[in-house]
Amino acid sequence: MSGERDTRRESQITTDTDTIRNWGETHEVVPVRYEEGGETRMAFVRESDVEEHHERLDWSEFETGMNEHEMVVVRHDDSDDIEVVDRSEVVGHAAITDEDVEERLLEGETIRSEFTERRVVERTIVEEVSVESEVTGRETIESDTVDAELISREVEDCEVTNVDTADAGLDALDTFGTGTRSELACDVEVTVDEAWTVTKENVERITIESRIVGTDVEETDTLESDTIRETVDLEGVERTVLQGELADSKQAADRAIEHGHVESRFRDDDTIETYLIRSQVIEEDVSVRRLITGKVDDAETLSSETISHMAVESDIVEPAEYDEELVVETETTEVAETQTVETEETVETEETMAAETVEADETMTTGEVSTPSQDDEGKTVVNASGDEIGMVADVDDGRMYVDPHPSITDRIRTALGWSDHDDEDTYPVENDHIARIEEDEVVLGADRQG
Repeated sequence: MSGERDTRRESQITTDTDTIRNWGETHEVVPVRYEEGGETRMAFVRESDVEEHHERLDWSEFETGMNEHEMVVVRHDDSDDIEVVDRSEVVGHAAITDEDVEERLLEGETIRSEFTERRVVERTIVEEVSVESEVTGRETIESDTVDAELISREVEDCEVTNVDTADAGLDALDTFGTGTRSELACDVEVTVDEAWTVTKENVERITIESRIVGTDVEETDTLESDTIRETVDLEGVERTVLQGELADSKQAADRAIEHGHVESRFRDDDTIETYLIRSQVIEEDVSVRRLITGKVDDAETLSSETISHMAVESDIVEPAEYDEELVVETETTEVAETQTVETEETVETEETMAAETVEADETMTTGEVSTPSQDDEGKTVVNASGDEIGMVADVDDGRMYVDPHPSITDRIRTALGWSDHDDEDTYPVENDHIARIEEDEVVLGADRQG
């Protein structure tokens, strides 16, 4: 049957450093400091028993630690045991009731007392502990963006407003040439959708609370403690909470615990608090929509093409108005000879046209004379060879008046009998000289007047 018993034995209790050092040298033990259950503890061990987790202390360091953590040293007369315990625990377990005696202890005196140790005759060996854990605190220490990659960029919408419609007039002609630049102001709004992959490195302080919710019991044995803190393996709890989302693998969790990167401790309510700092690389897919606004005032002409051509006004002007001559003299013999040949050909052509007109007049058969009407005004007038003479300007009382074409020569004028009317705008044509009147032109059969 399990139970508890009180063991009472004579012990010496002190905080005096010289006394403690003498005890240590007598029993051949040295002071050490170590961490257990999230708490700093001190003890005396033999030189051969100093382990890796022990921090060897000199006597001045031991005295400082003892005072800082409010500890005293107890030596039991019936053994070589020298313990370093909390001062409050000594007051509770030793037969110290006199306040004066307690003050003497605090002043460094060595007192003898009957020290009571509570021992549990049987203990429960726990093979498995069920723990519920939750993250109760997160504090970001650093957050840095280490990389950003643009995946895509697409124009969702484009709107152009406030286009400059002012008439630039003749100045705009300088911008018609391909590649020329000009100022053409307008406001532009462009909506752009972007896809990014962003890599961040976050460093945060994390607090985890763990509560024991169940145990599996295997056997019993003698135990020198009766608290749950002695039955729970804190490192096991740390491994359990780390192997979730906090550590990538069991090896990473073991490595963090081995190097002291995780710290756990019991609270007064037996809740286990675990503290750690985690660095995590996070890759995020980010969607960004941007509205790009601006003013455009630079334009480049890519092409210029005439899509229609129509003469809206035409006139023959005086050459002197433009400081030009009708005939351009050239100094080269080749050009002069060419002009001579062209002149001879022109004379021959004009003589041929005049002869054809006369011949048509002489060979014209007797018949009904064509009489023009006002419906014929505007028609083109041609000779018997089809050469344009002019245009019907007017028909008055059955007589046709012709506005001669500017290009006809004096030879043709003479052949038509118009040489004596140089100062007139139109010239009459006798009806017997009209060979025929067609839908769009009047054909003359003779050029000479009676």
